Parts: sequence; C-alpha cells; structure tokens
Amino acid sequence: MPPTPVDIPAFASTQLSLLAAELAAEISETSSLISLHAPTSLQRAGLALTNLTVSAQRTGLGGKTVIELSPDSATTKGDASELPEHGIRAGDIVLVSEQPAGSAKKREVKELERKGAKGVITRVGKGVVGVALDEEKEEDKGGLRGRVWMVKLADDVTYKR
Repeated sequence: MPPTPVDIPAFASTQLSLLAAELAAEISETSSLISLHAPTSLQRAGLALTNLTVSAQRTGLGGKTVIELSPDSATTKGDASELPEHGIRAGDIVLVSEQPAGSAKKREVKELERKGAKGVITRVGKGVVGVALDEEKEEDKGGLRGRVWMVKLADDVTYKR
C-alpha cells in the first residue's frame, strides 16, 4: 500500500503554530521567574549575576555599544576580581538593569527592568562579562550607572528563524 502524501501547507502551518506556542510558554516562564524570585535567588540558580558595575564601554561591530561588567568590589568577599558561578554563556540573551534594592516593591522592580537594556553576551571571563546592547535608547547611555544586575532571558532568535 503506497504512503499517503503529506499536505505541506497544513504541516507548515501546524509547525508554525506549535513554535509560536513554545515561544510564548518560554517567555511567560522567564517573566514569571523574574517577577516571583529575588535577584539573589536567581543568581543561586545560575540565571543571573548581581552586584556588577560597568567597568568599560566601547563601540563594537555594527555600531553597537559593548559594555563590560565586573563584580563590584564594595560587595564582594575575598577575591573581588572573580564572578560567582553562573550559567550565562556567550550568545545568551540578557537584560542588564539597575539592581533593585532589597526592600524594593514589585512595581519598582518592573520599572527598573523597563529602563534596562537587552543585549547579547559576547564574552565571558573569570572576572568580566561582555554584553553587546541591542536597542540603545537615549536613557540607556547614562542609565547603567552604579550597581547593576544581569538576568538571562528567553532566546527568541531560534523561533524567528
């Protein structure tokens, strides 16, 4: 008995809807993790790095701003030049924003996240992380002063292909 032919347009539309559902689930999972957990607990899970400062800033390929983040020497114990253990790798999509205070309310945390900048990790070393900022708004140029934190986001590049 010959195999039945596959309806290509129906198969493609089904795959696209499944990919859209998977992307929506991954984005909602990431946003719920960020909103429900403190930055320190996200760092313990390997999804974030806290207590960072902008140690260098330069212009990278395509005119993108590349910032280098290193541990804040005022908050680290022992060897201040090394980052804590984390699961952030080159190519990950991250959000870099001002670090919320320990007593910050959820509304204040959301406001700080909106002011933050999305970017792609370009380099990870023992004591420094390089981030190429995606969309540079005017307030981002001076908005990343003082202590910042970085959290790993859902990677939507795979779904856009």
